[in-house]
Amino acid sequence: MLRVGLTGGIASGKSTVARIFRELGAHVLDADRIAREIVPPGSPALARIARAFGKEMLRPDGTLNRAALGAVVFADAGKRRVLEGILHPLILDEIDRRIDELERSDSRGLVVVEAALILELGRQGEFDTLVVVWADRGSSGAG
Repeated sequence: MLRVGLTGGIASGKSTVARIFRELGAHVLDADRIAREIVPPGSPALARIARAFGKEMLRPDGTLNRAALGAVVFADAGKRRVLEGILHPLILDEIDRRIDELERSDSRGLVVVEAALILELGRQGEFDTLVVVWADRGSSGAG
């Protein structure tokens, strides 16, 4: 299976490029989507977040209050690192598990991992190739 890392800054067009890969038949794993999937009510990840940041990070139905957590971690780099320390290993493990599963079912296929932090986490060596999406701030896309 060919492994492609797809990365780039916020609002650079990663999701658009991922959609094109998907339309062309690639398997696409979205790290942001996986991050949301690993914190259902009752999960170990959600319990760790509640212990680290307080039960007020949970809604009455037991789901993660993303707005409350975001307000905390985006205002404090140290707290953001704590959250990343909880979530990143779990997200990376889940991506690896899904790639292994895809390799067993489609060994000749293409898997694209859409993740903003591939380079920052030093994961680029795990891919056969890396696609970096970049958009000029002044570019409107019209031409």
